[in-house]
Amino acid sequence: MLFDIPDERGGADMTSRWGNTNKCHFPLLPFITVISMPYMALVYLGLWFGGMGIALGYQYRYTSWLFTLCYWYIILIEKSFWNNHSYLFGLVALLLACTQANCLSLDVYFNPSLKKNTVPYWNYFILKYQFFILYFMAGLKKGTAEWLTGYSVPKLSAHWVFTPFHLFLSIPQIDYIIVHWFVFMFDLTIAFWMMWAKSRNTAMVFCALFHLMNSRLFKIGMFPWVCLATMPLFYPFDWPRRIQLGFSNALSYLSFVKWCFISNMNVPKCEENVKCIRSAVNNDETTKDENDLQEPVEDMAGDVFCHEKDNEENSSQVEPDVQQPEVENQSMKTFILILLYVFLQMFLPYSHFITKGFNNWTNGLYGYSWDMMVHTWDIDSVVIKVVDNDKNAEFYLDPYAYTPNDRWTRHGDMVYQYAHCLKDKLAKLQNNKGVPNISIYIDMWCSMNGRFTQRMFDSKADLLQVSWSPFQPISFLMPLLDEGLKWREVLQKIRGDVHSWNNYTDVTFIAEFPELSNVTLTILEGTVAYKPVVNDASKEKTLMLTSDERIELIPGRFHKVKNIASAPAFYMYTFSNTSDSMVTPNIERLPILKELSRRIYNMKGFIEIIM
Repeated sequence: MLFDIPDERGGADMTSRWGNTNKCHFPLLPFITVISMPYMALVYLGLWFGGMGIALGYQYRYTSWLFTLCYWYIILIEKSFWNNHSYLFGLVALLLACTQANCLSLDVYFNPSLKKNTVPYWNYFILKYQFFILYFMAGLKKGTAEWLTGYSVPKLSAHWVFTPFHLFLSIPQIDYIIVHWFVFMFDLTIAFWMMWAKSRNTAMVFCALFHLMNSRLFKIGMFPWVCLATMPLFYPFDWPRRIQLGFSNALSYLSFVKWCFISNMNVPKCEENVKCIRSAVNNDETTKDENDLQEPVEDMAGDVFCHEKDNEENSSQVEPDVQQPEVENQSMKTFILILLYVFLQMFLPYSHFITKGFNNWTNGLYGYSWDMMVHTWDIDSVVIKVVDNDKNAEFYLDPYAYTPNDRWTRHGDMVYQYAHCLKDKLAKLQNNKGVPNISIYIDMWCSMNGRFTQRMFDSKADLLQVSWSPFQPISFLMPLLDEGLKWREVLQKIRGDVHSWNNYTDVTFIAEFPELSNVTLTILEGTVAYKPVVNDASKEKTLMLTSDERIELIPGRFHKVKNIASAPAFYMYTFSNTSDSMVTPNIERLPILKELSRRIYNMKGFIEIIM
């Protein structure tokens, strides 16, 4: 997590992320907002010191809460950076702040009286449960037609990590069988396999390979490494002692074999002595285990109860009538809190029927839903039009000029926040000469999971006039045109055919609503993006095209497309990207050193900003 702070949490570029006052941010709660840059640096400093304190076990109770509060503050002030693993890290931080860690820590080193050889079992259970939910919920979320039909993660099999599968499977088969169906079964069942003793070791190998592959396939920061580090949670909680016992036996065996050779003892006698030593070691370990049983055992509330024998010896010193009710009350409170947390983690991924305002074509914000990689988005065009109602003039803005990324463009709640933020920014540009009388419109075209590209929001809705509530459906959201689902397999074949022409051809499939005029396509700066504008002076002849008819377009010339029927229209563009043909990509297969150097560079930049 110390490497995650400068990297994924934005510590290395906090100046540009939080210091630019012209940027719009998307907080989850309106009363939790971004503070100015010098103070944001203090938040990151607290986050880093909190992480260091957790790692070293120094002032653990305070540093764990320091890390948790700083981390959740950074999460809550910017929804557009959310993902499932950042949410997971926040949950784990919260759990660590509520559990005990007084065994191998600096706190125990400086104050040996804090040392405890045992912890309440719920400390172990709740962490194990959290990672069980991670796997199991990810599997449940993949049990949809979108995933199981193989359209959620296309073209992933082209990555080099799937090279061994190319020996006996084709690329489409790898996409369908391995990427979709195997991963679905893996996520759904792997936690159970790791908890079952007979399959645990084999499952651990598959799980480790899975996370290592993910570290190469996706840019998801420390998530695969955190999952690898927490895999031992699925072993019995005494696994460290078992490893220690194994090492002790191995070292003892090697030392006495060496002694046999040095003393030139005959082999039978040597083996007899080694067996005797082994027996002695095992008896010693058994004695230690029995002594461990005499150690205090803590209940769920963390209260200490001695062994039965000790209770008998000290029965005269115990006042059960006074202590027992307090212990039971504390245990019941802990038990209720654990049940509440367990229920919330099962309920939140399916709570979208309550928080309807955060739904779009998919349910909920991309964070706490555990719908990892279930939806693939292709954004074709985002146009922001601002209309000055007093001057009857309109102008267009770069949709990313005031925003940190493009995540906001496909979430209605963030689109609503963006419009009001943009209004405030434009008011400041007018030197605060009153609230400008403007209207803001968004025309956003995108495709989800290989569908036709279509409008996501009503391009005729003034975003400053619409209402939004977290508990009501988004009023300006356009429905997903599932009428075109029957075309998806055909589109896949056409796409493959177009891509086979050469390495630089591509195709875009369009779906249009009836009674909505399509915008004019125009070229902005550069040669790769088309943006819609209106050209009413055009006197070109209008052609009516029906099914299976086509027309060749002249490059560099604007055109309009309008649906004149009463049903949705679907059409496509094929084109060749000549700019890409001039660029030879350099793809590294295993850029471990490059990734490590980037993280070190980010850590250096983070320290320079803090200092």
